Amino acid sequence: MKSIKPLVLLFLSVLLSVSCNDDDDNGSDVNDSSLIGSWEFTEVDEGEEFFVTITFNSNSTGVLTTEITFDGETETESENFTWSTSGNKLTIKTSNEPASILTYSVSGNRLTITDEDGFVTVLTKV
Repeated sequence: MKSIKPLVLLFLSVLLSVSCNDDDDNGSDVNDSSLIGSWEFTEVDEGEEFFVTITFNSNSTGVLTTEITFDGETETESENFTWSTSGNKLTIKTSNEPASILTYSVSGNRLTITDEDGFVTVLTKV
Protein backbone atom coordinates (compact mmCIF):
# COMPACT_ATOMS: atom_id res chain seq x y z
CA MET A 1 0.00 0.00 0.00
CA LYS A 2 3.00 2.33 0.44
CA SER A 3 3.38 2.62 -3.34
CA ILE A 4 -0.22 3.87 -3.60
CA LYS A 5 0.33 7.13 -1.68
CA PRO A 6 2.72 8.59 -4.29
CA LEU A 7 0.23 7.68 -7.02
CA VAL A 8 -2.57 9.50 -5.19
CA LEU A 9 -0.38 12.55 -4.78
CA LEU A 10 0.66 12.38 -8.43
CA PHE A 11 -2.96 12.13 -9.57
CA LEU A 12 -4.04 15.02 -7.34
CA SER A 13 -1.14 17.19 -8.46
CA VAL A 14 -1.96 16.56 -12.11
CA LEU A 15 -5.65 17.23 -11.54
CA LEU A 16 -5.00 20.32 -9.49
CA SER A 17 -1.89 21.59 -11.28
CA VAL A 18 -0.97 25.20 -10.79
CA SER A 19 -1.22 27.82 -13.48
CA CYS A 20 0.76 31.03 -13.04
CA ASN A 21 -0.86 33.01 -15.83
CA ASP A 22 -2.35 36.24 -14.39
CA ASP A 23 -4.52 37.02 -17.41
CA ASP A 24 -6.76 33.97 -16.74
CA ASP A 25 -8.88 36.03 -14.34
CA ASN A 26 -10.74 39.06 -15.64
CA GLY A 27 -11.96 40.00 -12.14
CA SER A 28 -15.35 38.39 -12.58
CA ASP A 29 -15.65 35.43 -10.22
CA VAL A 30 -19.18 34.19 -10.76
CA ASN A 31 -19.65 30.53 -9.93
CA ASP A 32 -21.05 28.40 -12.73
CA SER A 33 -24.11 26.63 -11.30
CA SER A 34 -23.72 23.80 -13.84
CA LEU A 35 -20.76 22.56 -11.76
CA ILE A 36 -22.79 22.17 -8.56
CA GLY A 37 -23.15 18.52 -7.60
CA SER A 38 -20.92 15.45 -7.58
CA TRP A 39 -18.76 14.26 -10.47
CA GLU A 40 -16.96 10.91 -10.78
CA PHE A 41 -13.97 9.53 -12.65
CA THR A 42 -12.79 5.91 -12.65
CA GLU A 43 -9.65 4.43 -14.17
CA VAL A 44 -8.10 0.98 -13.97
CA ASP A 45 -4.38 0.77 -14.69
CA GLU A 46 -2.12 -2.24 -14.13
CA GLY A 47 -4.33 -3.76 -11.44
CA GLU A 48 -4.94 -0.49 -9.61
CA GLU A 49 -8.39 1.09 -9.61
CA PHE A 50 -8.63 4.85 -9.16
CA PHE A 51 -12.02 6.26 -8.21
CA VAL A 52 -12.32 10.03 -7.85
CA THR A 53 -15.34 12.03 -6.73
CA ILE A 54 -15.37 15.83 -6.86
CA THR A 55 -18.29 17.60 -5.19
CA PHE A 56 -18.94 21.28 -5.88
CA ASN A 57 -21.26 22.91 -3.33
CA SER A 58 -23.33 26.02 -4.02
CA ASN A 59 -21.50 27.92 -1.24
CA SER A 60 -18.19 27.80 -3.20
CA THR A 61 -16.77 24.90 -1.19
CA GLY A 62 -16.12 21.34 -2.26
CA VAL A 63 -14.57 17.99 -1.48
CA LEU A 64 -12.19 15.91 -3.58
CA THR A 65 -12.25 12.23 -2.60
CA THR A 66 -9.79 9.74 -4.08
CA GLU A 67 -10.10 6.00 -3.56
CA ILE A 68 -7.39 3.64 -4.77
CA THR A 69 -7.72 -0.14 -4.67
CA PHE A 70 -4.71 -2.40 -5.19
CA ASP A 71 -4.31 -6.06 -4.23
CA GLY A 72 -7.63 -6.00 -2.39
CA GLU A 73 -6.61 -3.05 -0.20
CA THR A 74 -8.39 0.27 -0.50
CA GLU A 75 -7.04 3.64 0.59
CA THR A 76 -9.26 6.72 0.64
CA GLU A 77 -8.22 10.36 0.95
CA SER A 78 -10.40 13.48 1.03
CA GLU A 79 -9.45 17.10 0.67
CA ASN A 80 -11.64 20.18 1.10
CA PHE A 81 -11.34 23.10 -1.31
CA THR A 82 -12.94 26.38 -2.33
CA TRP A 83 -13.79 27.11 -5.95
CA SER A 84 -14.81 29.85 -8.35
CA THR A 85 -15.19 30.26 -12.09
CA SER A 86 -14.51 33.02 -14.56
CA GLY A 87 -15.31 32.32 -18.19
CA ASN A 88 -13.96 28.83 -18.90
CA LYS A 89 -11.47 28.95 -16.00
CA LEU A 90 -12.03 27.00 -12.79
CA THR A 91 -10.02 28.12 -9.76
CA ILE A 92 -9.58 25.58 -6.99
CA LYS A 93 -7.86 26.43 -3.70
CA THR A 94 -6.95 23.84 -1.07
CA SER A 95 -5.48 24.65 2.32
CA ASN A 96 -2.14 23.00 1.45
CA GLU A 97 -1.50 24.21 -2.10
CA PRO A 98 -1.52 27.45 -4.09
CA ALA A 99 -4.66 28.10 -6.14
CA SER A 100 -4.96 26.00 -9.30
CA ILE A 101 -6.50 27.48 -12.42
CA LEU A 102 -7.86 24.89 -14.82
CA THR A 103 -9.79 25.11 -18.08
CA TYR A 104 -13.18 23.42 -17.94
CA SER A 105 -16.33 22.78 -19.91
CA VAL A 106 -19.66 21.15 -19.05
CA SER A 107 -21.67 19.33 -21.70
CA GLY A 108 -24.72 17.47 -20.43
CA ASN A 109 -23.53 15.18 -17.66
CA ARG A 110 -19.82 15.44 -18.64
CA LEU A 111 -17.29 17.76 -17.02
CA THR A 112 -14.00 18.11 -18.89
CA ILE A 113 -11.06 19.59 -17.00
CA THR A 114 -7.77 20.42 -18.71
CA ASP A 115 -4.67 21.40 -16.76
CA GLU A 116 -1.91 23.72 -17.96
CA ASP A 117 0.04 20.76 -19.36
CA GLY A 118 -2.88 19.68 -21.54
CA PHE A 119 -3.79 16.67 -19.35
CA VAL A 120 -7.54 16.09 -19.81
CA THR A 121 -9.83 14.49 -17.22
CA VAL A 122 -13.47 13.73 -18.07
CA LEU A 123 -15.86 13.25 -15.15
CA THR A 124 -19.50 12.16 -15.18
CA LYS A 125 -22.18 13.81 -13.03
CA VAL A 126 -23.89 11.53 -10.53
